[in-house]
Amino acid sequence: MPADYRIARALGLVISRGWGVVTDDDLLGHARALGRDPHFRPDLRQLYDFRDAAAQDFGGATVLELANLSPFGAGARRAIVVGGDIAFGMAQMFKLLRDNLRDDIRVFRDVGEALAWLDLAEHAAEVLATLAAIREAHD
Repeated sequence: MPADYRIARALGLVISRGWGVVTDDDLLGHARALGRDPHFRPDLRQLYDFRDAAAQDFGGATVLELANLSPFGAGARRAIVVGGDIAFGMAQMFKLLRDNLRDDIRVFRDVGEALAWLDLAEHAAEVLATLAAIREAHD
């Protein structure tokens, strides 16, 4: 599955990653698994790294369903990092759909900027190592 996550409880952070061809099932499955995880709390921050997503095999209907399914609560600070223009547009659509629910979501093209916005710049090495471990667990 080209989407997975780890919860870094000490950082108050969900570290998510999507790579390869990301599908409807990958995104929706990720949100559902996160909501069922006993370590998850709706007030956690999130870094979702899509920089290695080669393509997205999902559309606007999935983004809408994902926005309604999101387990995060009001005020949860969430950074989505993307590499390409299509992914940027889809992430912006998701952000707009969640704005009414008072999520604090921003879309970035640089992971360092995202970590700074999440107030986690000093933990960059730990977060980047976790992102690498997520991918390596599926290779």
